[in-house]
Amino acid sequence: MQRATIVKSLSLAWVALSLGGLGTSSALAATTAATPGNTPITQAAAPTATQPKPGSPEYPAYLASQVAQYGDVKDTLIPLEGTKNTRDIGGYKTADGKWQIRQNRLLRSDNLSALTPTDATKLAKDHHVTSIVDLRTPGQQAKQPDKNIPGAPLTTISILGNLADTNGKGDGEFYNWQLEFGYHAVTGYHQFLNMLLTNPNATLFHCSSGKDRTGIGAVLIMTILGMDRKTIINDYMQSNQTGRRVERAWIMEYYREIFARYGTMDKYITDLLKFTPAQQAQLRAKYLVSTDGKNTPYPSAPVTTPVAPVAPSTPAPTPEPAKPSQPNKPTKPAKPAQNGNQTAKPHKKQAKAKIVSTKKFNTKFNYRLKANKPLFKDAYLHKANGHTPKKSTKKWKLIKITKVKFKGKITTHYQVKDRSGHKAWIIKQHVMKLK
Repeated sequence: MQRATIVKSLSLAWVALSLGGLGTSSALAATTAATPGNTPITQAAAPTATQPKPGSPEYPAYLASQVAQYGDVKDTLIPLEGTKNTRDIGGYKTADGKWQIRQNRLLRSDNLSALTPTDATKLAKDHHVTSIVDLRTPGQQAKQPDKNIPGAPLTTISILGNLADTNGKGDGEFYNWQLEFGYHAVTGYHQFLNMLLTNPNATLFHCSSGKDRTGIGAVLIMTILGMDRKTIINDYMQSNQTGRRVERAWIMEYYREIFARYGTMDKYITDLLKFTPAQQAQLRAKYLVSTDGKNTPYPSAPVTTPVAPVAPSTPAPTPEPAKPSQPNKPTKPAKPAQNGNQTAKPHKKQAKAKIVSTKKFNTKFNYRLKANKPLFKDAYLHKANGHTPKKSTKKWKLIKITKVKFKGKITTHYQVKDRSGHKAWIIKQHVMKLK
């Protein structure tokens, strides 16, 4: 499969925005040396022009501009009657150009509710799909259930929990907190990445439009496999050529929030998504082949089993003869062992927090959290649960107020919940009541 050729006349400013300030991917240590993506993001993404509707007089020019900037989606698109945005990401090359994703192994798509029998047969026979992962909410799945693909069991992983809530801000709100640090997103993408390690054939993963939840799934996969940032962003932006809508500012904000908290995508994937370096190496070995025409599999990381050292076979030393006892010389009594019978000093008990009082509330969504403040899973503020976004516009509902006593000091903590049902604990000082 040929990759789209990016027009060489792109302006230097656009190239700088595409490559600058986005960190390095997890696999770059294995596929390339230094890349232009090691500088923190310092510039805001350029605004995206309003997308005209397909069929409008302005649409052909818009489509041509998208192809020129991000490559032609037809290079990866799988033509089907019942979907608009089904693509095989096989063929994308790593940053050093030595490896590429296997064909017919990783397919991204919109929902499969309108899939025809011919479509299903094509995916099963021509593209070897044996696993479907639906990233939609239960309500979306019930409203538009997937059509069956023979021999491909369905796994549902709701990345947004029970509700796909945008808080009235449009699709871009998904990239502010929910797809980066939300509980369901973190656990969902963790489960999804682990599933990719076990399917010997092709996995098709999808959401409603195949652009947001699916788009971030593709970002994570391509990051681990070692594609450079430009390739990842181009693939993300190609959804615009299928009648869907994404904005470059959304994906840039996604990266910006992650780098603000974790520094690199590698640390985000390893530390928050709990997809270990060993698992990432497994994923590369499973889905990458060489680009030299030989399709040589990417080398697996060597598994070393620690071996207990073997003592050299030297003869046992000959015991020395015992010296004769001297009866006339008094024997000094042995000194009692200092640590033998003495009682060890007890460790100091760590101070424990104590809940003094708890009160439940049933308030409206009239609270806002201060930007970039720590969130916790429990009232004692022991278990971390991420941070609030830098630009926090989401409204929260106050459901509990708890007073906790620790080392003689009483502090007040709030439990809050957003419209998607995500709950978190936060210190009272970081909660603002809206007028």
